[in-house]
Amino acid sequence: MSWDNQILLFTAAHRSEVLDYGFGTVTWLGSLYVLAPLATLFVTVLLYFQKRWEALLLVVGFGGAALLAHLAKALLARPRPDLVDPVIALPADGSFPSAHTAQIVAFALCAVLVVRRTLPEWQYAAGVVAVLLIAVVATSRVYLQVHYPSDVLGGIALGIGWIVLARKIL
Repeated sequence: MSWDNQILLFTAAHRSEVLDYGFGTVTWLGSLYVLAPLATLFVTVLLYFQKRWEALLLVVGFGGAALLAHLAKALLARPRPDLVDPVIALPADGSFPSAHTAQIVAFALCAVLVVRRTLPEWQYAAGVVAVLLIAVVATSRVYLQVHYPSDVLGGIALGIGWIVLARKIL
């Protein structure tokens, strides 16, 4: 049995109502329904304060990662896990990479870079919050049985790789 399936079975064996509710809620933190309006708000504030590079980084970084993740899902069309019943309804698109994970990684890394440039005294706190958000969203996707662990790792790699590239380009 693959390591992906072993981890899915492990999480399924440790389900509880509290975890179902908790992970079902926090998974939204990686969703475009939450992150796109939040990014729009942050870009607006950054532009108001004439932080053009920071606003551009957020648009290119977060927007590019979301676009790449959804494009990769469409091209690769990996089926979703079906080892056990998922906790939530399975999305209709492909499984690899996890777009929720790629999006929260890109958004969080952009936020850390913006804080680092504008409020450097808060960069470590921002880094800790970013790591926690990424970990919780990534874990939620596996716990909810909507992604293989390798999908989540792919989302992390895509998010980090795209932000590194975007930062170099900008």
